Amino acid sequence: MSGTHRGRFTSWTLLFTGIVLLSGPLWAAFESTWPVLVGASFLGSAGLCLLWRRDAPSMREVLWGALILRVAYLPVGPGLTDDLFRYIWDGWLQWEGINPYRYVPSDPALTSFQDTTLYEELNSQSYYSVYPPLSQLVFALGGLFYDGSWTTSYYVLKVLIMAVEFGGVVLLARLTSARNVLLYAWNPLVLIETAGQGHTEALLVLLLLTAVWAVRQHCGACASLAIAGAGLVKIYPFALGPFLLRRFGWRAVWPGGLLVVGLSLPYAAPYALPHIKASVDLFAKLFEFNAGPYYATKHALWAWTGADWSKTIGPLFRRLFLISLPVLYGLDAWYKWSFRRACLLVIGALFVLSTTVHPWYLLPVIALGVVGPRPSWHWLWLGTCSIGTYLFYVDGPYWVWIWMGWGGAAVIASVRQYTVGVHRHVLEDYRAESAAE
Repeated sequence: MSGTHRGRFTSWTLLFTGIVLLSGPLWAAFESTWPVLVGASFLGSAGLCLLWRRDAPSMREVLWGALILRVAYLPVGPGLTDDLFRYIWDGWLQWEGINPYRYVPSDPALTSFQDTTLYEELNSQSYYSVYPPLSQLVFALGGLFYDGSWTTSYYVLKVLIMAVEFGGVVLLARLTSARNVLLYAWNPLVLIETAGQGHTEALLVLLLLTAVWAVRQHCGACASLAIAGAGLVKIYPFALGPFLLRRFGWRAVWPGGLLVVGLSLPYAAPYALPHIKASVDLFAKLFEFNAGPYYATKHALWAWTGADWSKTIGPLFRRLFLISLPVLYGLDAWYKWSFRRACLLVIGALFVLSTTVHPWYLLPVIALGVVGPRPSWHWLWLGTCSIGTYLFYVDGPYWVWIWMGWGGAAVIASVRQYTVGVHRHVLEDYRAESAAE
Protein backbone atom coordinates (compact mmCIF):
# COMPACT_ATOMS: atom_id res chain seq x y z
CA MET A 1 0.00 0.00 0.00
CA SER A 2 1.56 3.34 -1.04
CA GLY A 3 1.90 6.31 1.30
CA THR A 4 -0.62 8.37 -0.68
CA HIS A 5 -3.31 5.77 -0.05
CA ARG A 6 -2.55 5.32 3.64
CA GLY A 7 -4.68 7.03 6.19
CA ARG A 8 -2.99 9.81 8.09
CA PHE A 9 -3.25 7.88 11.35
CA THR A 10 -1.58 4.85 9.84
CA SER A 11 1.24 6.91 8.36
CA TRP A 12 1.92 8.60 11.69
CA THR A 13 1.78 5.23 13.47
CA LEU A 14 4.35 3.83 11.05
CA LEU A 15 6.65 6.82 11.56
CA PHE A 16 6.26 6.77 15.34
CA THR A 17 6.89 3.03 15.56
CA GLY A 18 9.99 3.27 13.40
CA ILE A 19 11.45 6.10 15.48
CA VAL A 20 10.73 4.31 18.77
CA LEU A 21 12.36 1.11 17.55
CA LEU A 22 15.38 2.97 16.16
CA SER A 23 15.90 4.54 19.58
CA GLY A 24 16.37 1.10 21.14
CA PRO A 25 20.17 0.91 20.67
CA LEU A 26 20.59 4.16 22.59
CA TRP A 27 18.58 2.92 25.59
CA ALA A 28 20.31 -0.48 25.50
CA ALA A 29 23.77 1.08 25.69
CA PHE A 30 23.55 2.19 29.33
CA GLU A 31 22.23 0.33 32.36
CA SER A 32 20.67 3.54 33.65
CA THR A 33 18.41 3.72 30.59
CA TRP A 34 17.30 0.09 30.53
CA PRO A 35 13.91 1.03 32.03
CA VAL A 36 13.47 3.38 29.05
CA LEU A 37 14.36 0.46 26.76
CA VAL A 38 11.56 -1.58 28.32
CA GLY A 39 9.07 1.25 27.90
CA ALA A 40 10.17 1.86 24.30
CA SER A 41 9.78 -1.85 23.57
CA PHE A 42 6.18 -1.78 24.75
CA LEU A 43 5.45 1.34 22.70
CA GLY A 44 7.08 -0.22 19.65
CA SER A 45 5.14 -3.46 20.11
CA ALA A 46 1.88 -1.53 20.45
CA GLY A 47 2.69 0.28 17.21
CA LEU A 48 3.33 -3.04 15.46
CA CYS A 49 -0.05 -4.35 16.63
CA LEU A 50 -1.80 -1.25 15.23
CA LEU A 51 0.03 -1.61 11.92
CA TRP A 52 -0.86 -5.31 11.82
CA ARG A 53 -4.54 -4.53 12.31
CA ARG A 54 -4.47 -2.02 9.46
CA ASP A 55 -2.35 -4.28 7.24
CA ALA A 56 -0.33 -1.12 6.59
CA PRO A 57 3.26 -1.80 5.40
CA SER A 58 4.01 -3.56 2.13
CA MET A 59 6.39 -6.52 2.10
CA ARG A 60 9.07 -4.32 0.56
CA GLU A 61 8.71 -1.79 3.39
CA VAL A 62 8.80 -4.53 6.01
CA LEU A 63 12.01 -6.07 4.64
CA TRP A 64 13.84 -2.77 4.17
CA GLY A 65 12.75 -1.69 7.63
CA ALA A 66 13.97 -4.99 9.08
CA LEU A 67 17.40 -4.53 7.50
CA ILE A 68 17.74 -0.90 8.62
CA LEU A 69 16.74 -1.77 12.18
CA ARG A 70 19.23 -4.63 12.39
CA VAL A 71 22.07 -2.45 11.15
CA ALA A 72 21.08 0.16 13.76
CA TYR A 73 21.33 -2.44 16.55
CA LEU A 74 24.73 -3.82 15.49
CA PRO A 75 26.82 -1.24 17.45
CA VAL A 76 25.19 -2.27 20.76
CA GLY A 77 27.85 -3.67 23.11
CA PRO A 78 27.67 -6.73 25.41
CA GLY A 79 25.84 -4.98 28.22
CA LEU A 80 22.57 -6.88 28.34
CA THR A 81 24.18 -10.33 28.10
CA ASP A 82 27.71 -11.69 27.93
CA ASP A 83 27.22 -14.99 26.09
CA LEU A 84 29.30 -13.84 23.14
CA PHE A 85 32.40 -13.89 25.33
CA ARG A 86 31.96 -17.66 25.66
CA TYR A 87 31.40 -17.90 21.90
CA ILE A 88 34.73 -16.14 21.29
CA TRP A 89 36.47 -18.24 23.96
CA ASP A 90 35.34 -21.51 22.39
CA GLY A 91 36.36 -20.23 18.94
CA TRP A 92 39.78 -19.14 20.20
CA LEU A 93 40.46 -22.55 21.77
CA GLN A 94 39.69 -24.26 18.48
CA TRP A 95 42.30 -22.21 16.63
CA GLU A 96 44.78 -23.16 19.37
CA GLY A 97 44.06 -26.84 18.68
CA ILE A 98 41.99 -27.45 21.82
CA ASN A 99 38.62 -29.18 21.77
CA PRO A 100 36.16 -26.69 23.34
CA TYR A 101 34.44 -29.56 25.19
CA ARG A 102 37.63 -30.76 26.92
CA TYR A 103 38.16 -28.23 29.71
CA VAL A 104 36.22 -25.77 31.79
CA PRO A 105 37.76 -22.29 31.34
CA SER A 106 39.05 -22.30 34.93
CA ASP A 107 40.98 -25.56 34.44
CA PRO A 108 44.71 -25.26 35.32
CA ALA A 109 45.50 -26.68 31.87
CA LEU A 110 44.32 -23.36 30.41
CA THR A 111 46.43 -21.14 32.67
CA SER A 112 48.06 -19.44 29.69
CA PHE A 113 44.61 -18.41 28.43
CA GLN A 114 43.35 -17.06 31.75
CA ASP A 115 45.45 -13.91 31.98
CA THR A 116 43.18 -12.13 29.51
CA THR A 117 40.29 -9.72 29.57
CA LEU A 118 38.25 -12.30 27.66
CA TYR A 119 38.60 -14.84 30.48
CA GLU A 120 37.62 -12.26 33.08
CA GLU A 121 34.43 -11.51 31.13
CA LEU A 122 33.26 -15.15 31.04
CA ASN A 123 30.14 -15.76 33.09
CA SER A 124 30.49 -19.54 33.66
CA GLN A 125 34.16 -20.22 34.13
CA SER A 126 33.55 -23.53 35.93
CA TYR A 127 31.19 -24.97 33.29
CA TYR A 128 31.99 -26.99 30.21
CA SER A 129 30.76 -25.65 26.90
CA VAL A 130 27.23 -26.81 26.05
CA TYR A 131 27.07 -25.46 22.50
CA PRO A 132 26.69 -28.14 19.78
CA PRO A 133 29.05 -28.53 16.79
CA LEU A 134 27.40 -26.19 14.28
CA SER A 135 27.46 -23.41 16.86
CA GLN A 136 31.12 -24.24 17.48
CA LEU A 137 31.91 -23.86 13.78
CA VAL A 138 30.36 -20.40 13.84
CA PHE A 139 32.36 -19.56 16.97
CA ALA A 140 35.53 -20.66 15.19
CA LEU A 141 34.90 -17.98 12.58
CA GLY A 142 34.78 -15.42 15.36
CA GLY A 143 37.85 -16.91 17.05
CA LEU A 144 39.78 -16.49 13.82
CA PHE A 145 39.72 -12.72 14.41
CA TYR A 146 40.70 -12.85 18.09
CA ASP A 147 43.96 -10.95 18.57
CA GLY A 148 44.07 -10.50 22.33
CA SER A 149 41.13 -8.11 22.25
CA TRP A 150 37.59 -9.44 21.98
CA THR A 151 36.17 -6.43 20.14
CA THR A 152 36.83 -7.49 16.54
CA SER A 153 35.65 -11.06 17.12
CA TYR A 154 32.56 -9.75 18.89
CA TYR A 155 31.37 -7.67 15.96
CA VAL A 156 32.39 -10.25 13.36
CA LEU A 157 30.19 -12.80 15.11
CA LYS A 158 27.31 -10.35 15.42
CA VAL A 159 27.45 -9.44 11.72
CA LEU A 160 27.54 -13.12 10.76
CA ILE A 161 24.66 -14.07 13.07
CA MET A 162 22.62 -11.06 11.97
CA ALA A 163 23.14 -11.90 8.28
CA VAL A 164 22.00 -15.50 8.79
CA GLU A 165 18.97 -14.40 10.80
CA PHE A 166 18.02 -11.81 8.19
CA GLY A 167 18.00 -14.67 5.71
CA GLY A 168 15.31 -16.15 7.95
CA VAL A 169 13.33 -12.91 7.66
CA VAL A 170 13.52 -13.12 3.85
CA LEU A 171 12.37 -16.74 3.97
CA LEU A 172 9.57 -15.77 6.34
CA ALA A 173 8.36 -13.38 3.66
CA ARG A 174 7.74 -16.43 1.45
CA LEU A 175 5.78 -18.23 4.12
CA THR A 176 3.27 -15.65 5.33
CA SER A 177 1.78 -12.19 4.79
CA ALA A 178 3.60 -8.87 5.11
CA ARG A 179 1.74 -7.91 8.27
CA ASN A 180 2.67 -11.21 9.94
CA VAL A 181 6.31 -10.82 8.89
CA LEU A 182 6.21 -7.35 10.47
CA LEU A 183 5.42 -8.84 13.90
CA TYR A 184 8.69 -10.77 13.83
CA ALA A 185 10.97 -8.66 11.65
CA TRP A 186 10.44 -5.43 13.63
CA ASN A 187 9.88 -7.10 16.99
CA PRO A 188 11.93 -5.27 19.67
CA LEU A 189 12.95 -8.48 21.43
CA VAL A 190 14.15 -9.97 18.15
CA LEU A 191 16.16 -6.85 17.32
CA ILE A 192 17.78 -6.81 20.76
CA GLU A 193 18.72 -10.49 20.78
CA THR A 194 19.87 -10.88 17.16
CA ALA A 195 21.71 -7.82 15.89
CA GLY A 196 21.92 -6.36 19.40
CA GLN A 197 23.35 -9.31 21.36
CA GLY A 198 24.04 -12.00 18.74
CA HIS A 199 22.53 -15.04 20.43
CA THR A 200 22.67 -18.36 18.61
CA GLU A 201 18.87 -18.64 18.72
CA ALA A 202 19.08 -16.26 15.76
CA LEU A 203 20.58 -19.13 13.75
CA LEU A 204 17.64 -21.36 14.67
CA VAL A 205 15.21 -18.98 13.03
CA LEU A 206 16.54 -19.61 9.52
CA LEU A 207 16.88 -23.37 10.06
CA LEU A 208 13.42 -23.92 11.56
CA LEU A 209 11.75 -21.76 8.93
CA THR A 210 13.67 -23.67 6.25
CA ALA A 211 12.26 -26.90 7.67
CA VAL A 212 8.72 -25.48 7.53
CA TRP A 213 9.27 -24.33 3.94
CA ALA A 214 10.75 -27.71 2.95
CA VAL A 215 7.78 -29.61 4.40
CA ARG A 216 5.40 -27.38 2.44
CA GLN A 217 7.47 -28.14 -0.68
CA HIS A 218 7.35 -31.88 0.13
CA CYS A 219 11.15 -32.03 0.31
CA GLY A 220 11.88 -34.45 3.14
CA ALA A 221 15.66 -34.46 2.65
CA CYS A 222 15.87 -30.66 2.90
CA ALA A 223 13.64 -30.65 5.99
CA SER A 224 15.81 -33.36 7.56
CA LEU A 225 18.98 -31.33 6.98
CA ALA A 226 17.35 -28.20 8.42
CA ILE A 227 16.15 -29.92 11.61
CA ALA A 228 19.51 -31.64 12.06
CA GLY A 229 21.25 -28.30 11.58
CA ALA A 230 18.96 -26.71 14.17
CA GLY A 231 19.80 -29.53 16.61
CA LEU A 232 23.48 -28.85 16.01
CA VAL A 233 22.92 -25.23 17.07
CA LYS A 234 20.77 -25.95 20.15
CA ILE A 235 20.09 -29.55 21.16
CA TYR A 236 16.31 -29.47 21.62
CA PRO A 237 15.28 -29.27 17.92
CA PHE A 238 16.26 -32.92 17.57
CA ALA A 239 12.94 -33.63 19.32
CA LEU A 240 11.20 -32.41 16.15
CA GLY A 241 12.64 -35.23 14.03
CA PRO A 242 9.77 -37.72 14.58
CA PHE A 243 7.36 -35.24 12.97
CA LEU A 244 9.35 -35.61 9.76
CA LEU A 245 9.34 -39.39 10.09
CA ARG A 246 5.53 -39.42 9.96
CA ARG A 247 5.46 -37.21 6.88
CA PHE A 248 8.33 -38.59 4.81
CA GLY A 249 9.37 -41.91 6.30
CA TRP A 250 13.02 -42.92 6.63
CA ARG A 251 14.11 -40.69 3.76
CA ALA A 252 13.78 -37.83 6.24
CA VAL A 253 16.24 -39.51 8.62
CA TRP A 254 19.44 -40.35 6.77
CA PRO A 255 20.28 -36.86 5.33
CA GLY A 256 20.09 -35.27 8.76
CA GLY A 257 21.90 -38.22 10.31
CA LEU A 258 24.80 -37.83 7.89
CA LEU A 259 24.99 -34.11 8.65
CA VAL A 260 25.09 -34.77 12.40
CA VAL A 261 27.87 -37.32 12.02
CA GLY A 262 29.87 -35.17 9.61
CA LEU A 263 29.80 -32.01 11.73
CA SER A 264 30.30 -33.86 15.03
CA LEU A 265 33.37 -35.86 14.00
CA PRO A 266 35.85 -32.96 14.42
CA TYR A 267 34.73 -32.64 18.05
CA ALA A 268 34.30 -36.34 18.84
CA ALA A 269 36.04 -37.45 22.02
CA PRO A 270 35.21 -39.80 24.92
CA TYR A 271 34.78 -36.84 27.26
CA ALA A 272 32.59 -34.66 24.99
CA LEU A 273 29.10 -35.99 25.79
CA PRO A 274 29.74 -36.54 29.54
CA HIS A 275 31.09 -33.00 29.89
CA ILE A 276 28.16 -31.49 28.00
CA LYS A 277 25.69 -33.49 30.09
CA ALA A 278 27.41 -32.44 33.32
CA SER A 279 27.02 -28.75 32.50
CA VAL A 280 23.45 -29.14 31.22
CA ASP A 281 22.50 -30.90 34.47
CA LEU A 282 24.12 -28.16 36.55
CA PHE A 283 22.32 -25.45 34.59
CA ALA A 284 19.00 -27.23 35.11
CA LYS A 285 19.57 -27.66 38.86
CA LEU A 286 21.16 -24.32 39.77
CA PHE A 287 19.78 -21.76 37.33
CA GLU A 288 16.28 -20.34 37.27
CA PHE A 289 15.07 -17.28 35.42
CA ASN A 290 11.78 -16.03 33.95
CA ALA A 291 10.15 -19.44 34.32
CA GLY A 292 6.55 -18.63 35.23
CA PRO A 293 5.07 -22.15 35.61
CA TYR A 294 8.15 -23.33 37.53
CA TYR A 295 8.03 -20.36 39.89
CA ALA A 296 4.29 -20.78 40.43
CA THR A 297 4.75 -24.46 41.33
CA LYS A 298 7.73 -23.71 43.55
CA HIS A 299 5.95 -20.97 45.50
CA ALA A 300 2.76 -23.02 45.84
CA LEU A 301 4.69 -25.96 47.31
CA TRP A 302 6.64 -23.66 49.60
CA ALA A 303 3.39 -22.11 50.90
CA TRP A 304 1.91 -25.58 51.40
CA THR A 305 4.88 -27.38 52.98
CA GLY A 306 7.27 -24.62 54.08
CA ALA A 307 10.11 -26.37 52.20
CA ASP A 308 12.13 -25.47 49.09
CA TRP A 309 11.25 -27.91 46.32
CA SER A 310 13.33 -26.27 43.59
CA LYS A 311 15.85 -29.14 43.29
CA THR A 312 12.96 -31.55 42.84
CA ILE A 313 10.72 -29.54 40.54
CA GLY A 314 13.42 -28.90 37.91
CA PRO A 315 14.22 -32.59 37.21
CA LEU A 316 10.50 -33.43 37.49
CA PHE A 317 9.59 -30.85 34.87
CA ARG A 318 12.28 -32.21 32.57
CA ARG A 319 10.81 -35.72 32.92
CA LEU A 320 7.33 -34.35 32.24
CA PHE A 321 8.58 -32.80 29.02
CA LEU A 322 10.15 -36.08 27.90
CA ILE A 323 6.91 -37.91 28.75
CA SER A 324 4.91 -35.34 26.76
CA LEU A 325 6.87 -35.98 23.57
CA PRO A 326 5.30 -39.33 22.58
CA VAL A 327 1.90 -37.86 23.45
CA LEU A 328 2.50 -34.93 21.09
CA TYR A 329 3.78 -37.26 18.37
CA GLY A 330 0.60 -39.30 18.71
CA LEU A 331 -1.64 -36.25 18.62
CA ASP A 332 0.16 -35.03 15.52
CA ALA A 333 -0.55 -38.33 13.77
CA TRP A 334 -4.19 -38.33 14.94
CA TYR A 335 -5.11 -34.72 14.20
CA LYS A 336 -2.80 -34.24 11.18
CA TRP A 337 -1.32 -31.02 12.49
CA SER A 338 0.69 -28.79 10.24
CA PHE A 339 4.42 -29.29 10.75
CA ARG A 340 4.77 -25.69 11.92
CA ARG A 341 2.11 -26.12 14.56
CA ALA A 342 3.61 -29.40 15.76
CA CYS A 343 7.03 -27.77 16.15
CA LEU A 344 5.53 -24.80 17.96
CA LEU A 345 3.73 -27.05 20.44
CA VAL A 346 6.86 -29.08 21.26
CA ILE A 347 9.10 -26.05 21.72
CA GLY A 348 6.35 -24.30 23.66
CA ALA A 349 6.01 -27.31 25.99
CA LEU A 350 9.77 -27.21 26.56
CA PHE A 351 9.65 -23.58 27.66
CA VAL A 352 6.57 -24.08 29.84
CA LEU A 353 8.41 -26.89 31.66
CA SER A 354 11.78 -25.14 31.91
CA THR A 355 13.45 -23.62 34.95
CA THR A 356 15.18 -20.97 32.83
CA VAL A 357 13.63 -19.03 29.95
CA HIS A 358 15.97 -16.20 29.06
CA PRO A 359 14.40 -13.61 26.72
CA TRP A 360 16.41 -14.78 23.70
CA TYR A 361 15.11 -18.34 24.08
CA LEU A 362 11.77 -17.13 22.72
CA LEU A 363 12.97 -16.18 19.23
CA PRO A 364 12.05 -19.54 17.60
CA VAL A 365 8.48 -19.57 18.97
CA ILE A 366 7.96 -15.96 17.90
CA ALA A 367 9.14 -16.77 14.38
CA LEU A 368 7.06 -19.96 14.10
CA GLY A 369 4.13 -18.22 15.76
CA VAL A 370 3.74 -15.60 13.03
CA VAL A 371 3.86 -18.11 10.16
CA GLY A 372 0.40 -19.46 10.87
CA PRO A 373 -2.90 -17.98 9.77
CA ARG A 374 -3.37 -16.47 13.23
CA PRO A 375 -0.29 -15.01 15.01
CA SER A 376 0.54 -16.58 18.36
CA TRP A 377 -0.20 -13.48 20.39
CA HIS A 378 0.62 -15.20 23.68
CA TRP A 379 4.25 -15.76 22.64
CA LEU A 380 4.48 -12.22 21.30
CA TRP A 381 3.17 -10.87 24.60
CA LEU A 382 5.56 -13.01 26.65
CA GLY A 383 8.45 -11.92 24.45
CA THR A 384 7.75 -8.24 25.02
CA CYS A 385 7.32 -8.69 28.78
CA SER A 386 10.53 -10.72 28.94
CA ILE A 387 12.51 -7.64 27.98
CA GLY A 388 11.48 -6.28 31.38
CA THR A 389 13.31 -9.13 33.14
CA TYR A 390 16.60 -7.46 32.19
CA LEU A 391 15.84 -4.99 34.97
CA PHE A 392 16.72 -7.80 37.40
CA TYR A 393 20.39 -7.02 36.72
CA VAL A 394 20.03 -3.37 37.74
CA ASP A 395 17.93 -4.00 40.87
CA GLY A 396 14.74 -3.05 39.07
CA PRO A 397 11.33 -4.79 39.19
CA TYR A 398 11.62 -8.43 38.16
CA TRP A 399 8.69 -10.45 39.43
CA VAL A 400 6.10 -8.11 37.97
CA TRP A 401 7.36 -8.91 34.46
CA ILE A 402 7.27 -12.65 35.08
CA TRP A 403 3.72 -12.71 36.41
CA MET A 404 2.52 -10.17 33.86
CA GLY A 405 4.26 -12.02 31.02
CA TRP A 406 3.30 -15.60 31.82
CA GLY A 407 -0.06 -14.70 33.34
CA GLY A 408 -1.00 -12.58 30.33
CA ALA A 409 0.23 -15.28 27.96
CA ALA A 410 -1.96 -17.86 29.72
CA VAL A 411 -5.03 -15.63 29.41
CA ILE A 412 -4.34 -14.88 25.73
CA ALA A 413 -3.74 -18.55 24.95
CA SER A 414 -6.99 -19.52 26.69
CA VAL A 415 -8.98 -16.94 24.75
CA ARG A 416 -7.29 -18.11 21.55
CA GLN A 417 -8.22 -21.72 22.26
CA TYR A 418 -11.82 -20.70 22.88
CA THR A 419 -11.86 -18.77 19.62
CA VAL A 420 -10.55 -21.78 17.71
CA GLY A 421 -13.24 -23.93 19.26
CA VAL A 422 -16.09 -21.52 18.53
CA HIS A 423 -15.36 -19.90 15.19
CA ARG A 424 -15.51 -22.15 12.16
CA HIS A 425 -13.37 -19.89 9.95
CA VAL A 426 -10.45 -20.16 12.38
CA LEU A 427 -10.61 -23.94 12.25
CA GLU A 428 -10.74 -23.76 8.47
CA ASP A 429 -7.57 -21.66 8.47
CA TYR A 430 -5.71 -24.30 10.49
CA ARG A 431 -6.99 -27.09 8.28
CA ALA A 432 -5.90 -25.19 5.19
CA GLU A 433 -2.42 -24.80 6.68
CA SER A 434 -2.20 -28.55 7.32
CA ALA A 435 -3.52 -29.31 3.84
CA ALA A 436 -0.80 -27.10 2.31
CA GLU A 437 1.73 -29.76 3.24
